[in-house]
Parts: sequence; structure tokens; C-alpha cells
Amino acid sequence: MKNLITFLLLAPTIWAAPKKPLVPPVFDPPNQPLRMAPMPLSSRSVYVPLAKNLHLAFDTEKLRVHTVWRGGPLKLFGPGYHGPKRPFICQPNGRRLWGNPPFLPWFFGEDNLAKAKADGRPKNARYLGLSTKGGRVTFMYELRDSKGRAVRVHESVRVERGAVVRRFEMGPRQEMVFMEAHAELGRRVWLALPRAGAIQLKNKLLLVVLRGSDAAFMKLHKVKLAYDEEVFTEEGTTKGNPRNHVEGTFACTTIAVEPGEKPVAFEVVSLPTLDEAAHEFAEVLVRTPVGPPQMDVISNKSKDASAPKPTVRAANPRARRSFVLSPYYKTEAFPLPDDMKMLVTGMDWMPKGRLALATYRGEVYIVEGATGPVAKARYRRFARGMCEPLGLLVKDGKIHLGNKNEITRLTDTDGNGEADLFESVNSDWDYTGSYNSFSYGPVLDKAGNFVVANAGHAGRWSAKYMGWALRISSDGRKLEPICSGMREPNGIGTFGPNRDIFVTENQGAWIGACKLNHIQPGRFFGHPSSKPAPEKLYSGRKTFDPPAVWFPYKLARSSTGMCEITADCFGPFKGQLLVGDFQNAIVTRVHLEKVGGEWQGAVWPFLKGFQSGVNRLVMGPDGHLYVGGCKTVAWAANAPFSQGLERVKFSGKIPFEVKTVRAMPDGFELTFTKPVDPKAAGEAAGYDVWQYKYKYQKKYGSPEFDHDGKPDSFTVIDVKSATVSEDGQKVRLRLDGWKAGFVTAVRGLDARSAEGEKLWHDTFYYTLNRIPR
Repeated sequence: MKNLITFLLLAPTIWAAPKKPLVPPVFDPPNQPLRMAPMPLSSRSVYVPLAKNLHLAFDTEKLRVHTVWRGGPLKLFGPGYHGPKRPFICQPNGRRLWGNPPFLPWFFGEDNLAKAKADGRPKNARYLGLSTKGGRVTFMYELRDSKGRAVRVHESVRVERGAVVRRFEMGPRQEMVFMEAHAELGRRVWLALPRAGAIQLKNKLLLVVLRGSDAAFMKLHKVKLAYDEEVFTEEGTTKGNPRNHVEGTFACTTIAVEPGEKPVAFEVVSLPTLDEAAHEFAEVLVRTPVGPPQMDVISNKSKDASAPKPTVRAANPRARRSFVLSPYYKTEAFPLPDDMKMLVTGMDWMPKGRLALATYRGEVYIVEGATGPVAKARYRRFARGMCEPLGLLVKDGKIHLGNKNEITRLTDTDGNGEADLFESVNSDWDYTGSYNSFSYGPVLDKAGNFVVANAGHAGRWSAKYMGWALRISSDGRKLEPICSGMREPNGIGTFGPNRDIFVTENQGAWIGACKLNHIQPGRFFGHPSSKPAPEKLYSGRKTFDPPAVWFPYKLARSSTGMCEITADCFGPFKGQLLVGDFQNAIVTRVHLEKVGGEWQGAVWPFLKGFQSGVNRLVMGPDGHLYVGGCKTVAWAANAPFSQGLERVKFSGKIPFEVKTVRAMPDGFELTFTKPVDPKAAGEAAGYDVWQYKYKYQKKYGSPEFDHDGKPDSFTVIDVKSATVSEDGQKVRLRLDGWKAGFVTAVRGLDARSAEGEKLWHDTFYYTLNRIPR
């Protein structure tokens, strides 16, 4: 055994050393069971630390172990871990032991490795998720035989005597099944033992042992292969990744499984070793018994004796107050533990007043007692190791996480308070591993389907569905694109009884300013999007579909999450949207109306001074607003703290405010929260109105343009009259010279309530896409 370990430490690396990063990597704690992360050989990797110095990475797209190394844990890069935007491809950390080529290793009927293709995702296989039950990671997937019949496989990984053990449990199958356990450049060598063999590599042997079901047997053979293996890099996310050409004769260890009506279990034990130790060690490994298949264990409610107790954190005794100051709304800050790094990227409610939170670093917390006193709330970690989720949805009592690489359903099967089953609902979009390859959502449409919005920023045309909104059936089996043109839609939500879906958009190339888009089939919102959009349009278009609302840049610079006000107890704005802004750490208010069958509307400031960049909003079952914040080196915000969770309550004092705005054929009808002073509010001279628009261009953002196309300018609109209604609640403004297709700003500095109050916010911005007839 000493010789074995000595040899493993001397094994060569499998990847070219990356350029030295500007900042050191971050590492997960040693007791963390897994990490979803992009790696050089697979953007959809799941890293598993088998032992302190033995590590494995599994490719969930091609269902293969792509890298096994001895050394340190996975190097984590990216804003959620080490701060800066680059690098963001996570790197192995040691010396390579073995790994498999970029093919689906499973075949039916006959061994077709020589015909396998490295490009694209396999059509006859589907990754179903993973489990951490039993103290090991088990990958679940479904294969389709030559007649399309499903065969389920569970593949778990563990370490035994320094060797990697892959346990396979396979359901009923009607055809012969072949699995390439190993394919390495080298020559084959048999050992004089049944079910044991070795592949002679350049300076070592790769010992392979099969044990378990008699329905499985092993053969060693040679095959000539030539393929190009994609290597994921930072540069390749926009230009296309480099590909290493590999060609030669491969020594293969193939496991064949006979047809059968009952599940079978077998194990493949793999260990790089010295020639002199191989035979002796193989005898030890072969004799180890293999237990019967138990494929239902990972999903049933059986207790897991190996499961650790969930981490529960108490409130921080050094409470930080909220900086939101308003006579109309009271804001409380939850005293989060300083070192928890709760960079909130998703929020939704679970039964009994529990708030589920997703974090940028890939953790999920349940805030126990979230609707009670903030000082008594407790924070239970429900999951960790996810792939930078940007959304969280509770459906049918279960958390659905919007990871970059998939929608994941989380379940605590054994009732210990922490998730152990991570089912992949859908992952049928391309994921380049880019820092910018975010997937926002999911939310549910009226029919109960999932909807996500994928970023198109820093993408490339060949990567499918970048910049698209996608509808996914409730069972996860069907994906269809809805519309395209999104750059960085860091906010997705529903509005109204029909659950109309809206996304916010961030200013940037092709996007003149932040905006609110209504998701509808066939729409294009401005940013070049990848296939299935035509490649010839990826360099840009001349027109785009206008948003429902433009957010003026002076007000909102990075629009984020949204929620609809559904409770009367939150003040006089029920039925309207609240939309966050990250950079300015504010919440804005949006009133929408339909004109000509399309949504458009007005935006106001609402609350400012939150502890961290406002990222996610949700209305609570108590009728209060909950605001989740985060801030990183890459995501700057005008706020003091990197994390924040705050609760906003209506004080009971109604502000004097323009409540709603309706576009009329000749102007606006303003409805106020309180009766107005008819003299002050009825003076046309007391209102200032002007219009501007943004230019559709490839450059980052856009200045404001007036009617004549002059930049950094606006056109003053004449207010012909201001008429107060008999009940004093409304004012009709008649305008002259206004045009559709412009943002219309209205300021009422002189308007007063009947009690003499000034407007809480004296200016709103109405996106006038259409003028009613």
C-alpha cells in the first residue's frame, strides 16, 4: 500500500496549468458533500470530495466521470466565491489519476464506442439528479434502449482502500447493455483473476475490478478513436472554446450487463497502481461482497443514520438597524450572522411562516419564524453546493432552485431538516460556464409551467437559448422558447390574475436603460440572442419590441426582482408592482395599465436606504414586504453591507401620492391617494411635463433624446389645463405636443392635498408606447 500511495502522488497532471489568478481561489469546507460548478472538461460538473486527498468530478451531460485527481479540493473561482468577475472556471487541484473521454459511456445491443461522437448532448440519456443519502453521492439517470424503452441507473461514488468505487444499480432492461468503465490511451493487460484487469498506461497500471451481480461481466479490448474534446475557458464563453484533438488506440474496460426483469447491482473499482502490487491488491478487492440493489432508498422516507445534523444559526446579537427612513413605512433589519454570507438571490414562502432563501454562493436557508420578531428568527441551512442560483420557487411544498445549469427540485426525504435529494427538473439549454450565464427564475405561469429567463450577455450564437425566455412543462420533460432579446434579466415575476410574466432588464449594450418587459411569444427585446434565433441577426437588428416601462437611469441603474402588492394592509397601492434596484439599493413602484391590449405604465421612487443591494422582493403571508440584498466586488451597490434581509411594514399613515396614472387621448388622468386642494392641484402651471426616448444602439446604454433626436436633451410638453374631479381624488391633465414612443415625465411640485401636504414623490415617469384613441 505504501508503494501505491507513493505512485499516486507522482502521477502526472491532466490539464495545462491555468494562468495565475489575480486573487487566490476559495475552497468548500471539507465536510461538504458536493459542488455543482463549471470545470475545464465539463460546464455541468458535479465535484465530489471522496477523501481528504482524493477527488472526483462527474459530467451530468454525458454521464461520465471526467476527472479523478489526488491532491487538494476543487479551486472555486467567480464573484460568488472570491469576488472578482474573472476567473470563473473552477479548476482541479492536484495530479490526474484517470478520466473518461467525452462520450456517453452506455450502449445497447452492441458496444458502439468506436461510433460515439464527442459533440452535443446524448439524445438517448437524461440526467435525473443526485442524492446524498447514505453518506455518499449517487447520480441518477435514465437511458433509452434501441426501441426507446427507459432503463434507470443509479451510480454512486465512494473511496475504499484508496480506490474509487462506482456502484451501479440498474433497473429492468430488455436488451444487452454495455458500459465503458474506462477508455485510456495505452495497451491492455489481463491479470490472472476472474473479473479483474488492468490497463497499462505510460508509467503505471490502472487496476480495474468488477464485483457484484453475475449478470455483469467485464472485457478488455482495444479501439481506435479520434475526437476533439472541448475545454471550457473564460475566453471561450464568447468566442467558442478551444478543442484538444485526441487520436490513437484506446485500451477499454467494458462492463456488459445481460437483460433481466429485476434490478441488478455491481461495482467497478479503479485504482492506479504499480505492476508488482496489482495482482495482490486485486484479490483483496474482488472478495469484497456487494449488497443487493435498493433503488428506492434515495427517494423513500427511510431514516439516514449517516446524515449530519442540520446547521441552525441564531440571530446576530449585534443587531444592525435599517437605514430606510420613512414616516409611512417602517423597516426592520434581520440581524444576520456576520459570517453567513447570505447574498440573497431567491426568496419564496414555505408553510408556517418559513422563508426560503437562495444565496449566490449556492446555499439554501430556511428562515424559521420569519414573520415573527426579527431577533428571534433562526437560520437553518437546507442545502449547499448548488451552482450560483438566481431564483427560488416553492411549488407543491418543495423548493425549486434556478441554478445556472438546471432547475433543481430539493427534497428532504428523511425528515432531518436538510435536503438529500436533488432532482434535475430540466437542463435543456446550453451552459458555457460563463460568469454571465445566469438563469433567472423559475416562476410559474397560469398553466403551472415553469418559466425562466436566460442572460444573453457575454454569450455566443452557437450556445443554445442564451438571451431567451423558456417555458418548461410541469414535469420537466418539454422545453419551448417563448421570446428573446434579453441581456441580463435579473428579475422575473408574475402580475395580475392571469399571471402575466414580466422580467426586468439591465442597461448595457443594445439596452438604453433598465426596463420592464412583458414576456410574450415571439417578442424580441433588443439584445442579440443565440440560436434558435437566426445567426445573421446576431450582429444586431434595427428594431425591437418596446418595454412596458423604462426606468430612468437617474432612478434605477440595475433593476432586479419584483413582486405584486396583494394585501390591503401594505398601504394604498394594492395591485401594483414593486421593483428593486441593485446599485442604488432602492425599491421603486410601478403602476401598469393596458392600452390597445398592451401593458404600459408609470414608475415612481418608493423606498431607499436598504442595507445591501436590493436583489429580491417577496410579499409575506403577513402582508409585509421582505427585501433580500447582496453586494460583491463584481456587483457594486450604494449600500454598506454585503448581505441584507429586511422587512417593510406599512405604518398606517397614508402618504399623499399619485396613486395611479391612466393615459387618455389628450393627456393623463391622475388619481391621488387623498383628495387634493382644488386650487393648487387645478393650476396647469403647477405641472411640468417633458418627453425623451433612448436610442437603440450597440453602445453601452444611451443618453436621453428629444423629439428632434438631440442627445442629452428632452422636449417640453405644454400643459393646456388641469381639471380636478368633484370628489377631489383625480386630476385630468390635457397636454399638447406629446408623442407616442417616448417616456413622459410629469412633475407636480405645486400639488397639495386638502390638508396642505406636498407629494411624497413629486415626479413619475410614464412609458407612452401608445396613446389611446
